Amino acid sequence: KHARKTIAASVQLLQQFPFTCRKAIPENTFLRELVISFGGAGYVALFEIEDDQTVTIVAVRHQREDDYH
Repeated sequence: KHARKTIAASVQLLQQFPFTCRKAIPENTFLRELVISFGGAGYVALFEIEDDQTVTIVAVRHQREDDYH
């Protein structure tokens, strides 16, 4: 429950500053990752910037998941 609140609060930053997050892949400027600190590790939210008013969250993963890159 606490993790969910932390993720939701962090995602709010995307409303104003989506381009400050790191690129997920160098070839796509609009596919980005938001690193969310939580405890000893944290989460990564993969999102796509659709236009100047729309950001789509594609996935949220814990950094310790096996398929985390």
